Amino acid sequence: MDNKEIFNRIFPTACRYMRVDPLKVDEGFNDKSFKTFETLIDNVRFKGQHEFISVTDLMNIDSDLTSSSEDLSFYLEGCKEVVVFATTLGVNVDSYSKKLQANDMGTAVIYDALASALLEFMTDEYEDGLNLGAHTFRFAPGYGDIPIQLNYIIIDALSISKKIGIYKASNNMMLPQKSMITFCGMGKEVAPTCAHCIRLNNCSLRKENLRCYNS
Repeated sequence: MDNKEIFNRIFPTACRYMRVDPLKVDEGFNDKSFKTFETLIDNVRFKGQHEFISVTDLMNIDSDLTSSSEDLSFYLEGCKEVVVFATTLGVNVDSYSKKLQANDMGTAVIYDALASALLEFMTDEYEDGLNLGAHTFRFAPGYGDIPIQLNYIIIDALSISKKIGIYKASNNMMLPQKSMITFCGMGKEVAPTCAHCIRLNNCSLRKENLRCYNS
């Protein structure tokens, strides 16, 4: 898949992050976004790690945190095993983002949105390459009521800093910033649709006729 194909795949997601309708953007915005994407691609050093652990072990990784989350129990109901993903675009993406923020805030916003969308896309590709069989969609600390502090616990528990260079930062963030930790429950097929979401009836995105996934 060449750069243009990847850009076309992730551009609608990036637009959603920017609260822009991808069907209404003009040619100038599209061209600028693609040029920004090509710079982004040059900076990417993607790394991924995955670990299979039992749902019991995940829930016991910090029982005070996990027991407070209805979402974890909801999405992992009926699963005995979970795969934990850690993925990152690398430090070069962050470094260039800081330069843009100092000199060209408009392009910095586009770059940041494209980087977030690209991280999702590359994590999708990484996941697809594992041929997992039946599994839920990915979800993450900070999704719904899942405590974002779980990121820190998992980084330590799975030695993620040592293996692929994702570190704990302040305010429950991670470094590099374009990094994420996500889970899939194993053994049942659950697609990322509104019908399968615990927030179906009280979602702020649905009120704006938006979705948190690509339809």
